[in-house]
Amino acid sequence: MVKPYSIRAFLVQWIAIELVVIAIVAAISVIQLRDDFAFKRLVLTTELSARAAEIRTSLTLLQPVLQLPDDSTHPSFRQIAMGILKTNPYCNSIRLYEAKPGQSELSETISVPSMSAAPEEADLQTIMGAVERQPEGDIVARPLPQFAGHVVFAMKFMNRQTPAAIVAVYDAAKAVQSIHVPENIEYQLRMGNRLIYMANPQDHGFLQKVLPWFSVDLTRTPLHPDDDAQFHSHLEKRVTLGEVLDWRMIVPLSILGLAGLYAFHLLVNQRAALAQAREAEQSVRRQMDSLRHENRLSQALRVNAVGELASGIAHELTQPLTALLSQSQAGLILLEKGEAGNRDGSLKQALAANVREAQRAGKILHRMRDYIVGNDIQPMLQELNPFIVNMVELLRVKLSEQNIEVSMDFATPSPKSVVGAIELEQVIHNLLRNAVDALSECRHDRKRIPIRTFSQDTVNIIEIADNGPGLSDEVLKNLFRPFFTTKENGMGLGLSLCARLLERSGGTLHARNDNGAVFWIVLPGEGMTSPLIFQGSRDSGPTLPVPSPP
Repeated sequence: MVKPYSIRAFLVQWIAIELVVIAIVAAISVIQLRDDFAFKRLVLTTELSARAAEIRTSLTLLQPVLQLPDDSTHPSFRQIAMGILKTNPYCNSIRLYEAKPGQSELSETISVPSMSAAPEEADLQTIMGAVERQPEGDIVARPLPQFAGHVVFAMKFMNRQTPAAIVAVYDAAKAVQSIHVPENIEYQLRMGNRLIYMANPQDHGFLQKVLPWFSVDLTRTPLHPDDDAQFHSHLEKRVTLGEVLDWRMIVPLSILGLAGLYAFHLLVNQRAALAQAREAEQSVRRQMDSLRHENRLSQALRVNAVGELASGIAHELTQPLTALLSQSQAGLILLEKGEAGNRDGSLKQALAANVREAQRAGKILHRMRDYIVGNDIQPMLQELNPFIVNMVELLRVKLSEQNIEVSMDFATPSPKSVVGAIELEQVIHNLLRNAVDALSECRHDRKRIPIRTFSQDTVNIIEIADNGPGLSDEVLKNLFRPFFTTKENGMGLGLSLCARLLERSGGTLHARNDNGAVFWIVLPGEGMTSPLIFQGSRDSGPTLPVPSPP
């Protein structure tokens, strides 16, 4: 099953792939459109240039006709001009201008109009002044303002020492229409910055201004926009979104990208699952190794603690053994006296005392054996107060030697938690030993170890304090870190191990300063079997629960 965050990542990556696909398709489409546009532009300009070249060639052919004898000049000119008009339907008229003897101004001598409407002589007078000033032998094209879409081609030359000019009126609009400009291309025929004719005007409205990315401007600007003597073609194509984003390319590429992304995620998830399984297996192995190590270390610490308590054990056993000896001696004396010595049941009392003291010695040995061996490690619901009493009894001799007063303020009835008995005894014993060691360095008269048990909210708390020197900030910060110790011969494993042992039962261990060191154990209350969630650092104490003051 794919996790939610994997689905989100998949969607984000799929959207990114779609954007890349759209960008690629758009780029390919734009390149194709540009190539197609360049080809059509080349065809259009080539055809139009060919038509203009025909006019220029016709003017060049008419000039030699004027060199014929006088009687045949004008008829030949007129006849050839009529032939040109028939073969070139875009030419409206051809006129010959010559200067009269003794004059520099040119006036019309011959006019050969076509069947279509042609400008009158008066319409051409506006440009004749420019024709008279143009260089001889050059063919110059000029716009004809009175006739929209028309252009005048003029060639000035010397005819038998007399200035002359041949003028041809060219219907540029008709010529452009004949080359069939595609409807999606706006074609403008210009002379410099002056518009001669425009075919297929495109929409330049609000949408193109506000959303320019809906169109691609493929404008080709003229090389010499200020040169009025040159023709220039200005082509512009507005490309629609459908042309740029071709769904016939987007759909298969999107499907291919989706399939590739799914295969990639499937491979990554499989590899992640295998890695997670290997990690889980290694984690279980590490936990098992750590548990075995902690168990061995816990037993070693218990054995070491019993070795330190050897004198206390001897003292504990001395009392019942001494009582057994004295009661046995008294019993022998009573037996020697016979019935007289046993009239008041003294012998029975002595034997009963022997049994009681023997049982007491057996309990001491049994308690020490369980503590060393650690047989009872299965957590179960148990009262907490007896654990404290047993550990205090084990340390009774050590406490007496150091003149330490232990006060026990227990909750009634005793709080109950699901704990491992031996593990909890080891934690309490370690905390009591640390308190004894801290107080052994103090010189004040009254050394105290107050112990409390109480319930708060859904947890049970065991608090063990002392009125010793307390803990420094540095010690509090590293108190539960393995191998950190303030004792000269300490290993630094006691408190860290205690914290780990409590975690098995869902408990936690914390410390603070309050006129000495204060340690408190937090255990789940009766019916609360889930581990406690620790909030805050152990050295500063948890956020919840906070032990109430005594």
